[in-house]
This record gives sequence, structure tokens and C-alpha cells, in this order.
Amino acid sequence: MAEVVAASLALRDAPNDSIIILEPCDGPRFPNGVVSNSQIALPLTARRWWDPNCPVCEFDQRNVNSFLNQSDLPTLPLSPEACVGWGPGLTPGGDDVVMGMLITFHALGMKNSALDLYEACDHRATTKYSFTLIHYAHKGQAARPVVRLIEALAGFGDLGTAIESLSNFGATSGLYLMEGVRLAINASNPRAD
Repeated sequence: MAEVVAASLALRDAPNDSIIILEPCDGPRFPNGVVSNSQIALPLTARRWWDPNCPVCEFDQRNVNSFLNQSDLPTLPLSPEACVGWGPGLTPGGDDVVMGMLITFHALGMKNSALDLYEACDHRATTKYSFTLIHYAHKGQAARPVVRLIEALAGFGDLGTAIESLSNFGATSGLYLMEGVRLAINASNPRAD
């Protein structure tokens, strides 16, 4: 049986996007995550904070080319916004692709593209947990493995290490997130055939 990396907790009498993820000390640092002391007890006391914001940056073209040469990324049967809720798990593959695209659009300063994609997504088509993460991605916030990939694409950090780390993120989430990054990069730089 796989070890659980994070658990989610919905707060009563709180806004709809108030889902908190309890993480272990070495967890992936979700934008709405909390690292608690070794034993989980209510009320929670946060142990430390981190910045979940993805930087707005210019990508290094060599790193982008190397990343785009990844050939083992999954594809969606339809457009990303039509695939929200598609696939198994708490964060279905379609949702992960949308998150990857939103984070990449944010990083590249393409706010209108991010807003258009976010508004095209039907929050009723997926889990509340997953749409909360889509909401955070729309604001430019993601788990550390995703932010590390964006930083590596900008030339800050080792691209191979970032790809390997994200490849191992969740059962399928990392690969679908990277597919979203790839789709957003291609949308930002249309190439002539």
C-alpha cells in the first residue's frame, strides 16, 4: 500500500476555497498546506510557512527546448477545459493539465490566458479538493515540485532534477502537470509547421 503524502481538511463555516492540506515535514508544500507537529491534534498549530507563489519569469530557451523533447507525457482526449474531472484520483489528469497550464501562463505573465482558461473550467465537474488547487494555480500558487520546474525552465535550478521530482509527484499528477506546462509553452509560442 502506498504511503499517504498529504491529507485534506475542510474547515466548517469557512469560504469554499478554505481547504487545508496537512503535510509531513518532507511533503510537497502545497499552496494551502500546513506542516503540523508529529501528532495531528485539533486545534492545529502550524510549524512553519513557505511561499507557494510561482515567480513571473522569462524562460531559458535551451531549457524549454530540452523540456519540450520529453516524449513520455500523457495526452488528453479533449481540450484541457473540457477534461476537468477526467481521470481517476483526487486530482484527475485533466485537472492536473489545467493546473500546469495555469501556473505556466502565470509564470510567463500571460494573465489573460490564465483567466480565460480558469473561467472555462466547470468547478462542478471535479472534486472540491481538486478545484481548490485549480483556483490556487489560477492565482499563481502551486506545490513546490511544480514551482521548481518553472524555476528550472527559467534557468534557476537543474532541469533534470526538477523533471524527475515532478515525474514522481502523485500517482499520475506530475506527468499530467508537465503536459499542462508543455501545452502552455506551445500556446505561448506558436510554431510554424
